[in-house]
Amino acid sequence: MKSKPSLEQALCIVALLGIQDRKIPLHSRLVAERLEISTSYLKKIVQKLAVAKIVKTVSGRDGGIVLMKDPLKITLLDVFNAIEGTDPFVQGTGVVSKVFGLNQKVAFMETYQLEDFKDTRPVANVLAVFAQAEEEFRQQLATLSIGDVLPTTGDQPLQLDWTKWLTR
Repeated sequence: MKSKPSLEQALCIVALLGIQDRKIPLHSRLVAERLEISTSYLKKIVQKLAVAKIVKTVSGRDGGIVLMKDPLKITLLDVFNAIEGTDPFVQGTGVVSKVFGLNQKVAFMETYQLEDFKDTRPVANVLAVFAQAEEEFRQQLATLSIGDVLPTTGDQPLQLDWTKWLTR
């Protein structure tokens, strides 16, 4: 599986916003400059995050991007799904059954006069291995929140206005 470059960028956006004071929207231009991407590309990423209800945009002179919920309630899986989607990594097309005739085992055995034909791990099970690996991958992403990976001061999550830093 190869993830889109926008996945890493989306994680950075959500992390920036996780630290950003939620009363102060972070201006899109500043985020785009920090990520070294165009504002139009940033808008595409932000739109996907907004559809997933992770961020929202605030219009106006003092507008920008803000998180819609506490960073501790946004998992890495939420961000992954927003960018990559929820479709399975590997989707069976039926070609395994066509190639190996898995639904014709009796005829196969008769054709080759096989009395002791064992297929305890048939080729079709390989797709199940991919599905299991994907399930474990998604479960792992669900165990960590954005809030878990953000810096803290003392025992409190860091909360500041990035604008001062990004415009210096």
